[in-house]
Amino acid sequence: MKFRLQTLGRLRLVDEDDCDVAFPEKGLLILAQAIAGGHREQSRNDVAKLLWNEVVPSQAFVNLRKTISRITSRQEELGHTFLSFSPSTVRMQPDSIASDLDDIGRNAEQDALSRFQWAGEKFRDDFLKDLKSQGRALHDWIEQRRADHAALLRECLINAAEIATGPDRKLVRSAAVKLLEKNPDDDEVRKILKTVLTLEGRHYDTRLLSGGGLVAATAKAALPSSLLETMGETRPPRVVLLPPGAGNADAAATLFAHSLIEDVTIGLCALRSVSVIAPYTAAQISLQADKASTYEQHAISYILDTRLTNEGSRQTLFTQLIFFANDEVIWADRFTLDDDGLMRSRQEIARQIAFAIASQVERNETMRKTYESNGSSYRSYLLGQRYLKQLNLPEVRRARKSFREALSQNADLAPAMSGLARSYFVEWLLTARGDSELLALAEQHARDAIAIDDTLAAGYRELGVVKLYSRQFDESIEFHEKAEALSPQHANVIASYADTLVQASRPDGGLRKIEAAINLNPMAPDEYFWTAAGACYSLSQYDQALDYIERMRDPTPADRLAAASWGMLGNRKKAGQYVRKTFEVHPDFNLDKWIAIVPFREEWQRTHYCEGLRKAGF
Repeated sequence: MKFRLQTLGRLRLVDEDDCDVAFPEKGLLILAQAIAGGHREQSRNDVAKLLWNEVVPSQAFVNLRKTISRITSRQEELGHTFLSFSPSTVRMQPDSIASDLDDIGRNAEQDALSRFQWAGEKFRDDFLKDLKSQGRALHDWIEQRRADHAALLRECLINAAEIATGPDRKLVRSAAVKLLEKNPDDDEVRKILKTVLTLEGRHYDTRLLSGGGLVAATAKAALPSSLLETMGETRPPRVVLLPPGAGNADAAATLFAHSLIEDVTIGLCALRSVSVIAPYTAAQISLQADKASTYEQHAISYILDTRLTNEGSRQTLFTQLIFFANDEVIWADRFTLDDDGLMRSRQEIARQIAFAIASQVERNETMRKTYESNGSSYRSYLLGQRYLKQLNLPEVRRARKSFREALSQNADLAPAMSGLARSYFVEWLLTARGDSELLALAEQHARDAIAIDDTLAAGYRELGVVKLYSRQFDESIEFHEKAEALSPQHANVIASYADTLVQASRPDGGLRKIEAAINLNPMAPDEYFWTAAGACYSLSQYDQALDYIERMRDPTPADRLAAASWGMLGNRKKAGQYVRKTFEVHPDFNLDKWIAIVPFREEWQRTHYCEGLRKAGF
């Protein structure tokens, strides 16, 4: 049987039918190193250093012996020997395996266009793309191989760009985008991309494509001189444009939307001021369960999220640009897709979106540099943000610890101070004991955040929340209005404002606000749905309240509200389940004490909630 090693993309061993063959991963890495390095024999010492350089040498040799044992056993099962071992060497058996790297270096005599066609198809995927972190030595070796492949692709692109025609121009585009993702400063490749766009009739606004034109000039005019002095020394912000979620959109609109986002991505690649993730990588990112970790791993600063929706008889494309550092929507718009003119309008919509992204990213650069100026502090802040999305005490306290670590490294990081305030409020809410000290700490840190930076919405939001639960409703609304004015597309701010309106006995306005927040942030945190459920309950929409609670990943914090909703629906059995769950989590829960601290402005709302809780069995 013939076997083949695939190294470009996912590392795997396949048989002659292209089916995966199980084999120890470290054994595949040894094969990949031998094939990519062009050597058949290596010392055991070199192999151990490459694969386990972050442990002491004695442990590395122990690991290597165990790996050799697993490799030998598996080769016996397959009846095929790829690697043989002596006391001092590791040897790849000649002609024992084929590889997707075998033809590199064999096609130097081809004409320029044929060689580029080969390289463009060959290097669509990165070398060992999906391999998890294995230590610094292996990481550096992999990055060197990728750099070698990129250099070869670039050479082939430059030699063939002027003679590429027809379908080959699409390959030129994709190769240029891939290379610019790795090196946004490559002006020669950018020039090739612009030429291809022009030949294809993609008439993007020349001010946008200039990279140093109107957008950049306008943005830089608004930046402080101290920042302008350092702009050339820092990496450009990375942007990923996620392919649109189709929902229930028709096939034509879905195809159009995917092509549109690819258009926008290519247009942005012509900018010097941003680094754009290539469409293939963006598609893979969109499939990840933990996107936040992926954004952090790839140093992504901005995310363009898009969704196709049906609105009666028309299709619309909703777009929002999210600043990852604080999960803020800094731009959003909705585009109507006319069935009769989709392709005609495609370039105009692409131009509008590309220009909006470029201008908003440029305007937000002061903010980005504030967040990212201290890498260690920024990472601690991001961890805190992630923990705080979970509405349970252990995660909230982990978040608080991370925010404190961030502030210990950068005392002027206002968002971390706002996060600290948020952690105290959420603990107050979850413990349901009316602990005034927790609210006082939340208020103190919210005011500290505003003192550090009064242009950020987060501090005003947290202060508004504290004022709400201190029953200072007018002050709460005032601070939330200030927060929304500073950041009108920030879903978290709008959601918090919604909660204030619900508690201020304006549940109809609160429901409209929270629905707008969910529209901006459809993969919303649980507190959004909890707020929506509360608004529905106050409007006597008990079934809808329960529907929102079911959308929570962890509905435990809303057990009391679920019990009250079932109580009002007359289902004492279902209500009783949530009563029991409440006492399991809060064995000292007291209805009278709890209802006394719930901050309803008008007594009808408190009476209504209390009625449901009593009908439930509290």
